[in-house]
This record gives sequence, structure tokens and C-alpha cells, in this order.
Amino acid sequence: MNKKFFFLVLLMAFISFAQANETSVWDVSPNTSMSSEFGKKQEALDSVKIYNDLIALEDKESSCAWDVVGIVVGGSFVGAGSFFLASGIYYINKKGNDEWGDVGSSLAGGLMMLIAVPFYIAGIPILVNNIGDYRTHKKHAAKRDEYQEALDRYKLRQQQEERHSVQLMVIPTVNLAKASFGANAILLF
Repeated sequence: MNKKFFFLVLLMAFISFAQANETSVWDVSPNTSMSSEFGKKQEALDSVKIYNDLIALEDKESSCAWDVVGIVVGGSFVGAGSFFLASGIYYINKKGNDEWGDVGSSLAGGLMMLIAVPFYIAGIPILVNNIGDYRTHKKHAAKRDEYQEALDRYKLRQQQEERHSVQLMVIPTVNLAKASFGANAILLF
């Protein structure tokens, strides 16, 4: 009875082990056992490529030169509108010596306030829209920088793992002069 129970436990452990691995123990493909080192290098290459693709995508979205131009143009329109509004308020409140001068100042003030309106109508939406776009593009630039830092950390980790790993290389040798062959082992720390 104990042998049957031991065999059953051993069989269940074997099946569990086969299911837990990425590849089954029944799979005897050359890619699983023979080229594990190549698989690690290919995985590292893919990770670097993924980081580079993410950085390129965020870099494309992070250009904010036109937003700065739009902010300058929108700010100039709003500034000109504010100048005309302030001048209009000044001329309306200006008190002159005669009655005709007061009427002329009031008309000039009203005209300047009327001129300020199109500057505000054009400048405020341009300014607000470009400030929003600028913030969005700055977020993409920050995300690009985060990806770049993550890539740098990843490369540093890979270099440290390579320095701290132990590598065993077996090199076959053939000596034609003595008609012999063998293998040399090199252990790298």
C-alpha cells in the first residue's frame, strides 16, 4: 500500500511540475534546452526594443514648439486687447476743460473698448488652447524621460548581472600534429 501511495504522490508531483513550467516536460524542442542563453539575449534585445519604441512614441507626442508659438501669439492678442481696454477706460474717465473735449474722449474711449473686443475674442481661445496643448505635450515629455530612465536602469541591471554571473565555456580543441582532440573549459567570473 505504501508503494502505491508513494508512486501516486510522485506521479502527482511530476504532473504538477510539468504544468507549472512554461514548457511541458514532454516538449523536446531545440529552442527550450539548447539555446537558453540565446533566449535570454533575445529577451533582453526585445525589452530594449520595446523601451526604444515607447520612447520614440512619446518623443513624437512631446514636441511643443508650436504650442509656445501659439502661447506667444495668443498672449500678444490678449495683451493688445488689454492695452485697448485700459486706454478706453482711461479716455472715458478723462475729464477735460471743455465739453467737446469730454465728448471726444468718451468717443475715443468707446472706440478703443470696441477695438479690444476682437483681440480678446481671438486671443483668449488661442491662448487657453495652446496652454492646454503645452501641458499635454509636457506630460508626454515627462513620460518619455521616465521611459528613458527606466531603460537606463534596465541596461545597468543587465550589465551588473553579466558582471556578477559565472559563465562556463567549453571549447572543443583539435590537435592535428598529435592526432588528438579534447575540450578546454574556461570559467569566467
